[in-house]
Amino acid sequence: MKRPMNRLVIVGAGPVGLHAALKAHECRFDVTVVEKGDIGAAIRSWEHVRLFTPFFMNSTARGRRLVGESTSVPSDDALLTGGEYVDQYLVPLAECCRPAIQIRTDTELVAVSRRDFSKSDAIGRPERAESPFRLLVRRATRVEEIIECDVLLDCTGIVSRHRYVGVGGIPCPGELECLTPADYRIAESGTPAEHVVVIGSGYSAATSVCLLAKSCKLVTWITRGEREQPIMSVVDDSLAERRSLTDRANNLAADSQSGVQWMPGGRIESVESSDRGYRLHVSIEEGRQEVIRCARVVANPGFRPDSRPFEELQIHRCYATDGPIKLAAHLLSDTAGDCLSQAAPGIELLQNPERNFYILGAASYGRDSRFLLKNGLEQIEQLFETISLPAKAAQ
Repeated sequence: MKRPMNRLVIVGAGPVGLHAALKAHECRFDVTVVEKGDIGAAIRSWEHVRLFTPFFMNSTARGRRLVGESTSVPSDDALLTGGEYVDQYLVPLAECCRPAIQIRTDTELVAVSRRDFSKSDAIGRPERAESPFRLLVRRATRVEEIIECDVLLDCTGIVSRHRYVGVGGIPCPGELECLTPADYRIAESGTPAEHVVVIGSGYSAATSVCLLAKSCKLVTWITRGEREQPIMSVVDDSLAERRSLTDRANNLAADSQSGVQWMPGGRIESVESSDRGYRLHVSIEEGRQEVIRCARVVANPGFRPDSRPFEELQIHRCYATDGPIKLAAHLLSDTAGDCLSQAAPGIELLQNPERNFYILGAASYGRDSRFLLKNGLEQIEQLFETISLPAKAAQ
């Protein structure tokens, strides 16, 4: 008799990973979750920031019901900070998963392949899918071990791998040496500084600028390209928190008395450390550079999926976004400006040449910034409508 192919491993114990674990267990899979840090570790890196979307969009009815059996649940319309979301929902949700679901925190996925095939073997042949995934994981104690599974879900998100501020998206000279991972996080208010430079063109950079403007004498905000405002407003934006952030950031950039100096179109040529902080060489226009001296650099150029552990799998990724190619093509053809208009378009767009491997959540959007958590929760439901039957039949 053939062995039931119902061993499922999820990489990442964030909101998508935990909700996927609950659904997989409901569909009678034998579920293991591996997480490099602790529950919701990626969200902890911006725990002081308030989410744009209300709680009901970042949770499921089943999750709220399970958590509500042991503790109070936030109201549906609550706008939680990242830390509140982890403490009040994700951590209790993880406890609801145990012990039926094995959640292994402080366990990093190092690499994964098929047990019987390398990346270039058995291309397009059904026997490749019959070979289990072989995962090398490393615990915090540096002990390594092998885990095998039949279905593998990448729910790692994108926060673990930042992009760079140098021209063209590669590190500029001095960036790797001078900037630390902490410099790429959203800033916190409360630490006064004479002059801080914020680099970035999205909502993370806008949040940093608004927070730093409260305590710093001068904030220089460098954004890509020429534009009328640092952050483009969403027409008739229904998310009050996002609308408020956009207005605050744009108003600070436009007000000459605010202490925020907006520099559109600046290109970071190099970064140097000095006794008093940093020197940035910035191209302002063709042939002209400016040297900016500052006490601190906050680099918010965005993030990208960390595909390195999955390099031995046959995954077709978009050359522009790093997301699964079918979903990326769909998103690139969708010109909607508001992420609220995005919906999970079907599990067929998440399918890869590597059968039984799926990328869910923020990592499935790659560098496309329109992802909302509700899209990831919809992806989970669609996925298990497709893959639940074989596991049930195996019982």
